[in-house]
Amino acid sequence: MTSTAARIGVFVAGLLAVFGIAFGVGSAVGPWDVDPAPSHSTQHNDIETEVSHDGH
Repeated sequence: MTSTAARIGVFVAGLLAVFGIAFGVGSAVGPWDVDPAPSHSTQHNDIETEVSHDGH
């Protein structure tokens, strides 16, 4: 196989096969979420911290 186009085609086909298999395995296994709750809070406190701009 000496054609450049053929080599590129085989390379692209190989890449598609590898990524297709990886996508299939990833879809079958699912995410590896071991901690069901986040370790830190993503919510902000409801404490009013704004500074008054009316001069008082």
